[in-house]
Amino acid sequence: MSTFSKDYDGLADAIITNAIVMPAVELKEGEKFPPYYYTDNAAWDTGAQFTFISPRVVDMLGLKPYREGEIMGIGGDQTAKTYMVHIGLPDGYLTHDVEVYCSDIDDYDILVGMDIITLTDFCITNKDKKTKFAFRTPSEGGIEL
Repeated sequence: MSTFSKDYDGLADAIITNAIVMPAVELKEGEKFPPYYYTDNAAWDTGAQFTFISPRVVDMLGLKPYREGEIMGIGGDQTAKTYMVHIGLPDGYLTHDVEVYCSDIDDYDILVGMDIITLTDFCITNKDKKTKFAFRTPSEGGIEL
């Protein structure tokens, strides 16, 4: 079990953490770690059904498309390429074989969606006008802030 928490000095307008993305390769003990993309710019979005990565991440890792899928956004429906990746969360937990969509996601490298958030115990509180964010993997129910 791993827990991660982050405190903000005031009310946060976005939950931003670090994360890594790597190609979805079989990870074997004793073998060289695959190339990865590290960022301090991963936004957590409970309004996103799926996880997204930016074209910058795709280019840096030389990812090959897995398939194309339809996504619905503010501007309407569109077709986007998907990629199979592993995503490392800030608590050290590695989510394996995640199908992510590539899209321009404003100023973020990764947008963590509900497909990953639902693997965790996820909590946000704004007590005393200060945001505190915490999550735990794997999910065990109830989380102390």
